[in-house]
Amino acid sequence: MIKKPFHYGGTVDNQYFCNRMSEIKELTTDIDTGLNLLLYAPRRFGKTSLVLHTLKQTKYKYIFLDFMSIVDEYEFINEYFNAISKSLDTTADKVVEFFKKILKVKPNITVDFDISGNPSFKLNFLHKENATVLKEVLELPYLYAKYHNKKVVVIFDEFQEVVNLEIEDKLRAVLQHHEDMVSYIFLGSKKSIMTNLFFDRSKPFYKSVKHIPIDKIGFNNWQKYIKNGFETNNKKIEDNHIKMILEVSKGFPYYTQQIASELFNMTQKVVVSEVVEEAIDSILEKEEDLFLNEWNHLSQQQKKALKFLIHFGGENIYQKEKMIEYNFTSSSLKKAIEGLVAKDVIDSKKSSFYLQDPLFELYLSRM
Repeated sequence: MIKKPFHYGGTVDNQYFCNRMSEIKELTTDIDTGLNLLLYAPRRFGKTSLVLHTLKQTKYKYIFLDFMSIVDEYEFINEYFNAISKSLDTTADKVVEFFKKILKVKPNITVDFDISGNPSFKLNFLHKENATVLKEVLELPYLYAKYHNKKVVVIFDEFQEVVNLEIEDKLRAVLQHHEDMVSYIFLGSKKSIMTNLFFDRSKPFYKSVKHIPIDKIGFNNWQKYIKNGFETNNKKIEDNHIKMILEVSKGFPYYTQQIASELFNMTQKVVVSEVVEEAIDSILEKEEDLFLNEWNHLSQQQKKALKFLIHFGGENIYQKEKMIEYNFTSSSLKKAIEGLVAKDVIDSKKSSFYLQDPLFELYLSRM
């Protein structure tokens, strides 16, 4: 059986991880020095894989919590407690015994096991006790680190969702006292919300982190990685075909791996241009429901503005002739652009606007 050389969906590690050497070095140094870090990038850009891949190469114990599915404060408390408990690498009985020893409040701790014998931990307490239990649970990584004299790293993924829980003040009030033993890494895919959380003077997390920008993985690194994936399985791909992949994926790790994987499956021995196009078409078809859903959540003016941006390449968009062609006034275009930025559909760089999702852009250009 041929082992698939490309992987997408979820986090990637080991042989599926491509480059990021400079980011890994910077992350490792910053974690060693105890900094709290902020990384934001669009979905499918590989930020979670980057952080987890880096931490697996260090000596530090880490706790990972994804905010995406958490709906309220009560659920956050239990999801975070479960994530902390499962990171301890010991028996369920010893986890319960340890927490009963260090927790000031005495909630009932229950443990359930799945069919594979993996435990999940839950605190049973009344909603009116939220404030007290929340503070206790937030202190646990620090208490564990102090108890064992070992540094701990906490990763909060999709952290922009914290605004829906309305607990930023409570988190910051506790976490700011952990700097000597616990490092926090905040990941997010909504740039507009993440920048507001960490760079707005009125917000509790203002200037509490170092921001690490994540750029696209370059052509040379992808070229080596993709060629190796094909050649180790006795298949051949030329540089021009790799270039076709990257012109579509724009270096997004998820999309690059997805297209390469689809192309690998469709190729017997040697890649040809027609099959590259077929692989891309196949992926667009698979993603269509997702793209249609995103499209349908936009206003008519925002939809028109997206087509406007694609048509003109996002450059010099307020030129009178361009706006006349699409029946925009400067004010109506500005409002639509601001709405798209707020929804993190588009972003800007050096006064040029672009769609954050390269396959969504390709999909719209073919509508």
